[in-house]
Amino acid sequence: MLDRKKFDLEMDQVKKEEIKEISKYLERYIEKNANIRDEKLNGLGHGEDAKYVEGIEIPRVGRDFREVADEAVEHIFKNQALLQHPRYLSLVCTSISPYSLMGSILADIYNINVAGYSFAPAANVIEEKIIAYMAERVGYDPKKATGCFTSGGSLSNLTGMIAARENKLHGNRDLPIAVAYTSDQAHTSVKKAMRMMGLRPDQIRILPTNEKFELEPAELEEMIKKDIENGQRPFLIAATCGTTNTGSIDPIPELAKIAKKYDMWLHVDGAYGGSIFFSDIYKNLGKGIEEADSFSWDTHKWALQGYASSAILAKDKDQWIDAFIEHPEYLADVHEAGHIDGWDKGVEMSRPFRAIKLWFTLQCLGTDKLADVIDYSFYNASTMIKELNKKDYWEIMAPSKCAAVNWRLAPKNVDPKYYNEITHKVSEIINEDGYSYILTTTLRGNTCCRVCLINGNTTTEDIINTIEKLNAIAEDLIKEYANK
Repeated sequence: MLDRKKFDLEMDQVKKEEIKEISKYLERYIEKNANIRDEKLNGLGHGEDAKYVEGIEIPRVGRDFREVADEAVEHIFKNQALLQHPRYLSLVCTSISPYSLMGSILADIYNINVAGYSFAPAANVIEEKIIAYMAERVGYDPKKATGCFTSGGSLSNLTGMIAARENKLHGNRDLPIAVAYTSDQAHTSVKKAMRMMGLRPDQIRILPTNEKFELEPAELEEMIKKDIENGQRPFLIAATCGTTNTGSIDPIPELAKIAKKYDMWLHVDGAYGGSIFFSDIYKNLGKGIEEADSFSWDTHKWALQGYASSAILAKDKDQWIDAFIEHPEYLADVHEAGHIDGWDKGVEMSRPFRAIKLWFTLQCLGTDKLADVIDYSFYNASTMIKELNKKDYWEIMAPSKCAAVNWRLAPKNVDPKYYNEITHKVSEIINEDGYSYILTTTLRGNTCCRVCLINGNTTTEDIINTIEKLNAIAEDLIKEYANK
């Protein structure tokens, strides 16, 4: 039986002494992050740490806080992949603003639940204001739009597609004949969301993209017409603003016209590319988003936010709320008539205060500074292309959109059958060096080196030095393969 009095005394002691020591661990993190450029990139976490942690038992009797914390720093946090490193160039990840970190720490300390307005009125107003600001940036009427923060693009995309199902289909009558459409460059979460919200594989149409890796409106409409002729119900187009491979943006204005013509829901996955709307210069690349019914946007990808900070935006709050609203009797006393409760905006009930990270960043940096970060990423991408084009053995494989660059090693004096092999070796060798980390992807069957230059701490010097190392690697490989 729990000794309540003793337990309370022990917890009070923890609060007074051990929690104060958290500041020491924050200082260690700040010191490590300040010197992150000196860290050699291994790209991935250490398997040795995983083996160590596997050997730790769940104890019946608790251990000393300091021992557990030191162990966690040394074997869990210390040797992870350094995704925030300015030369970790391949994944869609960014540097983290210290203001985002501060917001995250405070949200965890105060343990705020933004499920319902009455639980935390000021916190809910902050989320409402941030959602309204983001909605206005993409071209929605902020008074008619709504949305919420989620754990990431996967949940944001799923939420948008559930809204599509609820608004465009008539329950069990239409679901068996429903059809959804997306491209071969769509993120895997889009296809997964389609399955999770009830579609069979034969109800999902994956269309090939054009030479710019964009969804082709004419081909899409032809497929829609055929499906209607076959007695099926097209109801959802899932487009992309910033594909993972190339950063491509689908032709949203044309897709919106098709969606309206055939009474379909247009959802746009902007998890990666959404942050272009912070920029007054580059937001025009997303022209037409204002016609989409829903739009996902991960600020932890390009806007200096720590995980998790994703938003799902909806053009029409009435349509949106109808898809998710419930009235359980146990929440009747905490419903606030003047505000939409968080549980009526999406899938989750209890929700952490995710919006506070972006709120802190916008308040402390200002929107102009965040826009500068986005603009600088495009500049870095153009710099990398310029440097690659100085050597005739590099071949750019896709138009650069959303600060993504794809290229391969394609020397004229090497048999093209080796291009995939030597390009993959370029990636392996530079990653072994530890200065930069660059992974490959596949475009139209061609192996490509791919970088995503959205880290606000990546400098022009980082890029030029990386290209110099790539050139040295390429020249050695060309000598090796020219004789084959």
